[in-house]
Amino acid sequence: MTRQKFSFDLSIFVILVLIISMSILALYSAGYNKPVYKNIYLTQFLWFVIGLVLMLAIIPVNFKKVYNYAHYIYLITILLLIITALFGREIRHTRGWLTIGPINFQFSEIAKIATILFLAKYIDYHYREFNKFKDFIFPFLILLFPIFLILLQPDLGSTLVFFPVFFVMIYLADANIKYLIYIMIIGAITIILPLLISYFEFTMDVSNIIWIKIFKDKSILFPLILLFFIFTLFFKIIYKFYPKQVLLNAISNILIILLIGLLFSYTVNQKLKTYQKKRLLVFVDPEIDPYGTGYNIIQSKIAIGSGKLFGKGYLQGSQTQLGFLPEQTTDFIISVIGEEFGWLGMSFVLLLYFLLIVQALKIVYNARDPYSSLIATGISTMFIVQIFINVGMTLGIMPVTGIPLPFLSYGGSSLITSMIGAAILINIKTQR
Repeated sequence: MTRQKFSFDLSIFVILVLIISMSILALYSAGYNKPVYKNIYLTQFLWFVIGLVLMLAIIPVNFKKVYNYAHYIYLITILLLIITALFGREIRHTRGWLTIGPINFQFSEIAKIATILFLAKYIDYHYREFNKFKDFIFPFLILLFPIFLILLQPDLGSTLVFFPVFFVMIYLADANIKYLIYIMIIGAITIILPLLISYFEFTMDVSNIIWIKIFKDKSILFPLILLFFIFTLFFKIIYKFYPKQVLLNAISNILIILLIGLLFSYTVNQKLKTYQKKRLLVFVDPEIDPYGTGYNIIQSKIAIGSGKLFGKGYLQGSQTQLGFLPEQTTDFIISVIGEEFGWLGMSFVLLLYFLLIVQALKIVYNARDPYSSLIATGISTMFIVQIFINVGMTLGIMPVTGIPLPFLSYGGSSLITSMIGAAILINIKTQR
């Protein structure tokens, strides 16, 4: 075994330092007139130092060891998610933090990296073999285990990152696009149907809408699903005897998609709390929850809009300093930058993210083997999705899901996970 030469990618590191510097400035401003957040920027800096130590430890690691132990990392993370669901600390309706001494850590963040590592190993081992529906079952289960445990907390926002990561990674393995479309349709039914029903419930009287009554009444819905299942078996059996009847196969596939989609959407509808439904819908109409999540979006737009081109000046933002802007250290931290540094300040931060993604995609393209390329793809997709959703929700064009902005939002779990992801990217580039 050859010894890997240590190297440090300055381009990615400089970008991270600049983004984290903006984070420290924004956090200092957010806590300037608020005693409870007074030293929050120091805590974030301490997490950065810890993350930097972890980066220096991860970058020289031989990547073969990561491959060999990926399933152990995944299983340990699943165990930690189970412990969190049972004994975790509850903050804002979510039992998502596990207390370790003086530290509260959110393992749903680490689960993103662990799932990417194990999923990449499985896809690499079965490269170009995803041609039948059954070939997707096990990798989909790899995805569903952490998602299910995170939903138990319940933390809907974190789970939204997993699906795009899964699709992009498995697409690179030359998977049959037909089945990817099937899974995407199932996902769309799972998400859209409960939200559509919730929107009707919040905005009108649904007592006379028959299909909503059927969907919410399991005594009617479950027999209907059973009927779908019987029809599916019927068409599948006939198709076995008449394989040239393509229409029969198409009908059975449609029934399977509807069956799975209905089961998943019913489960999601039952598990989602009212405040979570409002969070997901409020970007369509802030008046659905004008004093809750709708208020957050309204204040975020006011803060960003009032900053105009050059901003109101550091520590001079009225929405930030007077406490009108909610969650200004986490979900809406970029709104602080928009108010005090203006659109130029926000554009600078977004430019840094763009440069980070460009560097990550270069690593994907130049990786020396499929496994490394798959991991780099998963981490790049994770960053892109989080950036897109977080910035979008501050502008009122995406649902408020509680997804942190990588390297910028306050939180040790998010920052450590993001820095581990960056370290893995640098590691892959080093081995190239």
